[in-house]
Amino acid sequence: MPMQLYCVLAARTGANVAAGDPHCAGTDALLLAAGKWTSQLHDEIYVFDDGYWTKNRELWTVVQDSSWDEVILDPGMKTQLIEDVQGFFDSQAMYKELAVPWKRGIIFHGVPGNGKTISIKALMSSLYARPDAIPSLYVKSFEACKGPQYSIRSIFSQARQSAPCLLIFEDLDSLVTDETRSYLLNEVDGLESNDGILMIGSTNHLDRLDPAISKRPSRFDRKYHFKLPGGQERAAYAAFWKKKLAKNHKIEFPMELCSIIGELTEGFSFAYLKELFVMALLTVARGGPVPEEEVVEPVGPVERAAGVMDAEPAAGNEKVDMNGGGNEATEAEKVEAPVKKRTMPEVEIPEELRENVLLKVIKHQIRTLLDEMDNTKEDDWPSEREKPVRGVRPCRMDTLSFM
Repeated sequence: MPMQLYCVLAARTGANVAAGDPHCAGTDALLLAAGKWTSQLHDEIYVFDDGYWTKNRELWTVVQDSSWDEVILDPGMKTQLIEDVQGFFDSQAMYKELAVPWKRGIIFHGVPGNGKTISIKALMSSLYARPDAIPSLYVKSFEACKGPQYSIRSIFSQARQSAPCLLIFEDLDSLVTDETRSYLLNEVDGLESNDGILMIGSTNHLDRLDPAISKRPSRFDRKYHFKLPGGQERAAYAAFWKKKLAKNHKIEFPMELCSIIGELTEGFSFAYLKELFVMALLTVARGGPVPEEEVVEPVGPVERAAGVMDAEPAAGNEKVDMNGGGNEATEAEKVEAPVKKRTMPEVEIPEELRENVLLKVIKHQIRTLLDEMDNTKEDDWPSEREKPVRGVRPCRMDTLSFM
């Protein structure tokens, strides 16, 4: 891209001409005022991408519309997270008194689509709402024509100028490579002061992070695990949608449905729950036909391939090759058994709710999403208390790439 030059022209006064002064006081004042204005943020957030910082107003708007009221998490974890971040920015004097560097790092990790990003947005919003507003700096990549080391240096230089601030690294495991690791650690641990900088890194794969980052104290000190929601969290998420629809009198959404939906959606991530409600509510709002209750046929035994004989087990439960080839299993026997089809849990529905239109549509959409989960080849994402769920994410909730 060719270099662009801009000129500011102003009429020269007689005094300027007589004194031989090439400057114009009015023009100089204008340039100084414009430079000062552009060096400040005006309802914007700094975003680092492609090797430079830009001011982003759309991200600012999204963050301002975010609130902890919209975040469904385990209550204890949610409280601890808020206190951890707010307490850091409230404790500058205590850190100084104890002669402890006033810096901290936090990692958000866990199953995709379970609230990492919405929690980051809520944190950003709550920090901007403080009397001493704390700015956020958001890092999307280290890629730059001058190389990732230049990017890392620019990132921490801006963070030190903006401190106290929140410095956010999205998908930390993909940002930190063998090429960038040592340089990043030098900026985190180096001689320059990082006082007032709270770093938050998000990752879906904690195991892919170098131990020098994930396990070394004084870098990223605290880790928060965002797991698949349990039954109470899923019911609370349903209640969140009920509250959003409080003024909509066209959709019958009794409170009793929340706990029932929580039971029916066992194994759903928050991303899948969001997709479920969006699909169901649009269906009801359009006034489409109400799906009939599906009858699930019992699955019979899987038939073996034609022409394959079942041998009687020999002593010691050894497999016998019918062609005399020893105890090696045949190729047909090595074929993996099909994965059991995922089904919706059986839940007792009170008689007064059995004809509820929203519930019927939700149950239909649950089956649709369960089929989608079964047809994916993504890795299993186990819940702490429930069966593993395998599936791609229907809607992206853990990235700020909406800018």
